[in-house]
Amino acid sequence: MLCAAAVLPSLPSMWAANLPFVEVAPDATTALRLRGTGQIFVPVGVNYFGPHVGWAPKLWQQFDPATVRNHLRLVHEQGFNTIRVFLTLESFHRRPGVVHEEGLAKFRQLLASCREQQIRVIPCGPDHWEGVPKWTRFKDPFADEQMLEATATWWGQFVSAFQDEPVVLAWDLLNEPSIRWNTEAMKARWNQWLQKKYDSVQAVAKAHGLAADRVGTFGDIAVPPYDPSVNADRLLDYQLFRESIADHWTQTLTSAIRKHDKNHLITIGHIQWAGTAFLPGLRHYAGFNLKTNSQYVDFVTIHFYPLAQPRPCDAPNGIKQNAGYLEALLAECQVGKPVMIGEFGWYGGGDIRRGARVVMPSQTEADQVKWNSKLLDVSRGRVCGWLNWAFADTPDSQDLTRWSGLWTEDLTLKPWGREFGVFARDVANRTLKPRPFSDRIEEWQHDRRAVLTGRIKNE
Repeated sequence: MLCAAAVLPSLPSMWAANLPFVEVAPDATTALRLRGTGQIFVPVGVNYFGPHVGWAPKLWQQFDPATVRNHLRLVHEQGFNTIRVFLTLESFHRRPGVVHEEGLAKFRQLLASCREQQIRVIPCGPDHWEGVPKWTRFKDPFADEQMLEATATWWGQFVSAFQDEPVVLAWDLLNEPSIRWNTEAMKARWNQWLQKKYDSVQAVAKAHGLAADRVGTFGDIAVPPYDPSVNADRLLDYQLFRESIADHWTQTLTSAIRKHDKNHLITIGHIQWAGTAFLPGLRHYAGFNLKTNSQYVDFVTIHFYPLAQPRPCDAPNGIKQNAGYLEALLAECQVGKPVMIGEFGWYGGGDIRRGARVVMPSQTEADQVKWNSKLLDVSRGRVCGWLNWAFADTPDSQDLTRWSGLWTEDLTLKPWGREFGVFARDVANRTLKPRPFSDRIEEWQHDRRAVLTGRIKNE
């Protein structure tokens, strides 16, 4: 008689063999769902790159399968079920519209390790971390139609290779995209947008409160400076124009993906300045109107760091101040689709330095737990998932990534890693009861026009 081990597959292989795709649950905003099972799935995990692949991280240029496998084993053992990884132009999109085979092979190796460790993957669209190919230099990735066409073609090729791979949770179009302010492509598209909306220069002048001889002619109308002292109507039009560029970019890429892959969800890893709850300055607004842009994606992903003054490292009331900021941002993200916090984090273990200069004062590992626990308190019942930044403390980093890991650089589990793991095991397979926002947030009168033209900052 054969022993059981000889006839039964191992747990990881059973998991991989029966793995359903992840989908949006139509009746839930605080969880996703496993297709065909009715089972709840809440993504809880990390933004992944190793602590010793440099800064910016060069995961693919320094890809070591054994090291990655060991890291993912730690992630799984601590109770996390999802990682987000960053594809790069140099390793995946070296030539316009063509998927680089070497990067493709390494990504397949990553997926194999994720299957072994029962971890889902959210790949984020190719970015600049490992270098910028010549064909992308000095070009606008959002407003330049040739760049957009190449990116759409690339996405179509890439997802075709993985359309039947359920380990992939979702495609993330790009990390923290922000529509450019003044490029040649933006100026040309701005003039086209004005002509379509107003038809005549005289109508533009009237709408912007300017003399007609100060506007110019269609084709050479200048981009307004990002200065809140200039005419508000002109600035508001420009922000609306930026939003139209964002919507066109998103629609183009999602259409290219869905032409080849109808199995996977699509999202965008938005910087918190895609919301307008707090903007340090006019130019910080990313140009993505969460309400209109969400029609093209399956769920909204927002990133959040406690950057409103005072920050938690500046004063005792920094936690309370930023907890209010977070709640206002999450309220703004409620657009009828699930919301995931795709990046969040704080640091603990030392100070942040650029060279010899201290740019953020020392925080303890207890300080890291304190802020991150507050973020979970505020967001629980309001989002469908959480991904910590980052996997491990990264010694070459000159921002909070230096000390923001769940593990230290030598892979010792930190107090926050332990606490977040407990949280992950608690929420990963159950729907949290939706929680209303506080009366203060519900009563908050948000003047979006004023914020986008720099007249006020909503805080």
